[in-house]
Amino acid sequence: MKRLVAAFFSRAGASYCEAARVQREAARDCVSAVPGGHHGVVVEIGTGQGMATAMLRASISFERYVGLDIAPGMLAAMTERGPRELHVVADGECPPLTEGCADLLVSSSTMQWYRDPARSIPANLRLLRPGGAFSFSIFVEGTLSELAQASRLSGFGDVVHLRSAQEYEWIVDGVPGVECESRLWEVRERYATVRDLLRTLKRSGVTGAGAGRAFSRRCYENFETTYRRLHGDADGVAATWRVLYLWGRRVA
Repeated sequence: MKRLVAAFFSRAGASYCEAARVQREAARDCVSAVPGGHHGVVVEIGTGQGMATAMLRASISFERYVGLDIAPGMLAAMTERGPRELHVVADGECPPLTEGCADLLVSSSTMQWYRDPARSIPANLRLLRPGGAFSFSIFVEGTLSELAQASRLSGFGDVVHLRSAQEYEWIVDGVPGVECESRLWEVRERYATVRDLLRTLKRSGVTGAGAGRAFSRRCYENFETTYRRLHGDADGVAATWRVLYLWGRRVA
């Protein structure tokens, strides 16, 4: 699964920023929860093309920035890199960093891909020094529920299972020495056609229905008809996105 995620996002390197409009909003809200001022060492997990990175540059100052991303194609498409920035191809679930190395930890639209968040997110939080701040945005259960329903009813592809917001809240609340606040955001986006929705997902690296598999034209048409019937109108089709924001500090 991780290799597929890296491959899909690498291929989306040139188109991600243009296509990922919901992810852009998630990054903006994630960065808005970061305390202003100066931070010594900033670690960002899942930098992508640098969407949140650019927002961080504009809102805080830092001595050193370390950005990690599992998809080399995304980092290759990054057009701006500051003089105190290091960008590394690495998996956020096993970062090549030592505990207590960071003053700020940021991750937007990445941790939903974690295979074992109950282990990995607490390990990520241990990268923070006492007093260090963090801000995460994570896509959660309910995202693309329309796509999941139409796929299930038509037999066209699979949709990646996302964990509930409550599960992530429990994980962070269970980390000793961490204080956290949370907020859940839901938005219902409109797309001109079902094909437009799938194209947008592909261009933003999201593995949606039919990803990586071959289906007959009849199967796809059945899926498209089902989606339009259940979630479409004269103005197009709808898709729901749900984002959990978690932010706070490591106090001990």
